[in-house]
Amino acid sequence: MQLPEVIETERLLIRPFQSRDLPFFLEFMLDEMATEYLSFAEEQKTETGARALFWEVIESNRSDNPIIALAIVDKENGVFIGSCGISPLDEQGVFECYYSLLPSYWGMGFATEAAKSLVGYFLSQEEVKVVKAFVSPGNPRSIHVAERIGMQPLGEAKHPVSGLEGLVYEKRSA
Repeated sequence: MQLPEVIETERLLIRPFQSRDLPFFLEFMLDEMATEYLSFAEEQKTETGARALFWEVIESNRSDNPIIALAIVDKENGVFIGSCGISPLDEQGVFECYYSLLPSYWGMGFATEAAKSLVGYFLSQEEVKVVKAFVSPGNPRSIHVAERIGMQPLGEAKHPVSGLEGLVYEKRSA
């Protein structure tokens, strides 16, 4: 699957990471509140691990199989406010999305705006039939985002990669 050059919303630019994003990515990865519900290894939540992850994502952008991890940037001032992305799951045409913001940007509708555009963009791609979101039951903000963007609740399930229990939401292509 190809990386989008940019997904533009009313207030945001969602684009592949660029080398200038490193300081903001480190701030994000080292913020315990921002990554609390994300399935990163503890090492990736250290400066060394986050740097390695960042450069792995950047390098993958040059390959035929990029890691679809994208920066969420405030269009007005160009400031990095979070990250979102999508990755394939076991079944053909089924993908998982994620979205997370720095806490100072919570409660302003940015996560909903980013997730709606991300999911809409990828569901318009021929190879994407279903996008799922795996959400911790203790993360009401993320639950609300999934609901606001029209994802349907499927109940509780174990994540196929991490093995963590959580709530599953999905949206299907039209």
